Amino acid sequence: MLTPQSNYDFKKELLCIHKRNIVNKTLLPEQDEFTFTNGIKIFVEDFENPVIITAVRDFEDYLFTSMDVSVCIVKDPTEASVSIALGQDLGEGEGYMGYRITTGKSSLKIEGHDERGVAQALYYLEDLMNIRKAPFIKCGQVERKALFSPRITQSPFGMYEYPDEAFAIMAHYGFDAIDLWLKDAYTDNRGCYIDVRLITERAEKYGIDVYVQLYAPHSKHPEEADAQVFYDKLYGELFTICPKIKGITLVGEANQFASRDSAVGKTPFVANFEENIPTGKTSPGWWPCKDYPEWVAMVARAIRKKRADAEVIFCTYNWGFAPEKERVRLIENLPENISLLATWDMFHQYKLGNSVENVWDYTLSYIGPGEYFTSEAIAAKKRGIKLMANSQTAGKTWDFGVIPYEPMPQQWIKRYKRMQQAHEEWGLAGLLETIHYGFHPSIICEIEKQAFFTEIEPLELTFEKLLRRDYGENAPIVEKAMALFSEGITHYVPTNEDMYGGFRIGPSYPLWSGVMEGLPATIPEQGRMPSRPHAMFGNGIYFGVYSPDLDGKNSLPGVRIFDEIESVQTLERFIQDGIRLLESVETPNENLLKLVNLAKFMRNSCRTVLNVKKHYTLKQKLSIAGDKETAEALINSIEQIVLVERENVLDSIPLVQTDSRLGWEPSMEYTTDEKGLRWKLRQLDYELTVKIPTYRKANALKA
Repeated sequence: MLTPQSNYDFKKELLCIHKRNIVNKTLLPEQDEFTFTNGIKIFVEDFENPVIITAVRDFEDYLFTSMDVSVCIVKDPTEASVSIALGQDLGEGEGYMGYRITTGKSSLKIEGHDERGVAQALYYLEDLMNIRKAPFIKCGQVERKALFSPRITQSPFGMYEYPDEAFAIMAHYGFDAIDLWLKDAYTDNRGCYIDVRLITERAEKYGIDVYVQLYAPHSKHPEEADAQVFYDKLYGELFTICPKIKGITLVGEANQFASRDSAVGKTPFVANFEENIPTGKTSPGWWPCKDYPEWVAMVARAIRKKRADAEVIFCTYNWGFAPEKERVRLIENLPENISLLATWDMFHQYKLGNSVENVWDYTLSYIGPGEYFTSEAIAAKKRGIKLMANSQTAGKTWDFGVIPYEPMPQQWIKRYKRMQQAHEEWGLAGLLETIHYGFHPSIICEIEKQAFFTEIEPLELTFEKLLRRDYGENAPIVEKAMALFSEGITHYVPTNEDMYGGFRIGPSYPLWSGVMEGLPATIPEQGRMPSRPHAMFGNGIYFGVYSPDLDGKNSLPGVRIFDEIESVQTLERFIQDGIRLLESVETPNENLLKLVNLAKFMRNSCRTVLNVKKHYTLKQKLSIAGDKETAEALINSIEQIVLVERENVLDSIPLVQTDSRLGWEPSMEYTTDEKGLRWKLRQLDYELTVKIPTYRKANALKA
C-alpha cells in the first residue's frame, strides 16, 4: 500500500538528492573492483573551482547518505587513493563535459576536460554504484563527453522555483541550462518579482547556464530610425543587471515582432480583427516573415554589445503552417553566428484510419523527426548554422499534461536514437528539452542521460540494469508492461482538441451538455475550474469545452473524430493490459506500486478523452435529432456517458491521494488533485440534476 500524500509532498521528496541507505551490505567486491571504504582520501587539484568543489561535496554526501561510507577530501595528493583534476588529451573524453575515469584495484583517477566534465564523472560514478547497490567500481577506463549543449530544461519544483536542489537534480541528469521567461530583468512573465541575477550566480556553481526568453513587445521595426537604440536599451538593461545570462531565445509568439511583411497581419494575434471579423491574416509570430533576418541581426547586435559571447537562438516554433520554401528562404538569409531552434515533431501529417492527422504539439506517439524539422535541419547545415531541436525529451511531452513522466522507455529509446542520428547527419548540437511543464526525475531521464553522452553500452542494456535496480526480480514483468505502454502511445492522437482538452488535465476535464450553442455566456471562464492564484497559466491554457479544430492540416473534425475514438480506445487497452501485468506481481515494491498508480491515471485520462469525444458526437446529433423519439434516445445516451465519467472520476481520487505529483503541472499548478476531481463531480451532478432534465422537459412539450 502506498502512503497517502498531501499536495506538494513530492517537493519534499525532490529535496533529497541522494536516496538513503540503498547499499546492500551483504555484497562483496569482485577481484576487479575498486572499493570506496571509510576514511578513503580524495585529492582535489583545483579546490577553488566552484563547479568542481560543489560536485565533490555532492559526491561526499552521496557516499555518506547512500553507501554509508565516510570519505576525507585532502589537498595532498600523496595521501589519496582517489584523485580529481582537469586533464588534456582525454581521447573520447576530449570535448565539452568530457571526462576520463581510470580505475585500478587500489586507485581511481578522474580527469575532466572542463569543470563540468569533472562533475559529470562523479555523477556517473554515483550511477554505477546505484546500479551495483554497493560502493564498488569496475576496474578499467571510461572516456565520455556530451553530444549536445545546451540541454535546456526548467525546474521540477515549479515555474521560477529554483532552490539549489533543483540545480543539483538537473546537473545529475546532464542538463546544463535553464530557460527563464521574463518581462525584464526583475519581472517574470506573470508580472512577479524574480531575482534573475541571484539565480544565475547560484546556477553557475552546478554548471548550469541561464537562457532568457524576453516576453516584451519588440515593437520597433529595424527600418525605424531609433530601432537600434530601442533594442540596445531593451537588452542592455537585462545584461547590465544580469551579466551572467548565457543567451537569449527569440520566439515569435513571445516577442511580438511588428513585421511589415505583407503576408502577415498585426501583432499581437488578437489585433487581427476588424469590427470583430477576422482579417484572415496571421500574426508575425506564426509566420517566417521576410524581415525577420534584419530584426534578428539588430537584436543580436544589441545583445553582444553587452556580452560578446552570448548565444542568440532563433526559434521557428509555430511556422509549420508556412510552405517549406518560405521557411527555408528565411534560414538562408539569417545573419551569421545565430543558433537555429527547430521543432522536432510538430506538423507531421500521417494517416489514421480514413483520416489525415497532424501532430499539433509535442508528442511521444511519433518518434520523429518530422518533415518540418528535417527541411530546416538541411537548410541549417548548408548555412553552417548551429542546429538545435525543440525536442521535449526529458521524459515528458504534452501527451498527458499532469503526470510526472511518460513510462514508455522503449519508445523513448527509439526517439533518442533518432536524435543521435540527427547529431551525426545534420550536426544537431543543442536541445530544448522541456518548456513550462518542466521535468520530473525518472528512469526515462536516466536512459536519456546515457543516450546524450558518448555511448558506452547499448541503451537497451542500460534500461535492463535500471529495471533490475528499481524492481528486482519483477524487472522482466515491468519490462513487458512498459513495452505495452510504449506500443500503446503510438495510438495516441495529438490533436489540438485533446492536447488542450481531456489529455491536458485528465479526469477533471468537464463535460458540458450545451448542444450547438456552446456554453451560456453567464458561466465564468468558459466553464473551467477556478485557477490557483499563483499559477502562471492556470486554467487559461486549456479549453473549457471540447472545441473542434480546423487548421487545414488534418481532416475535418466530424470525419476524423471517429478514427480518433478508435485509436484512443486502442491506447487505453494497451495501458490496461500493462496494468494487469503489473498487478499480477505478488510481491510489488514501492516503485512498482507507484508505476501502477501512474498507469491507472493515464488509463483514466484516456477514458475521460473518450467520454468527452462520445459526449460531443451525441450533442451534435441531438442538435439535429429530427423527432422526439430520436432525441429521447440521444438524451439517454448523453446521461449514460455522464454517469460513466462520474465513476471514472471517483476511481481517480485514490490515485491522486497517494501521489501528489499526479494532477499537478508547473504552469497550471493543481488541476486534477482531489479538490479538482470533486469540482468535476459537482459539474457532472449539475448536468445530471439540471441540464439533462431541462432537455427532457423540452422534449416532452406538446404543440
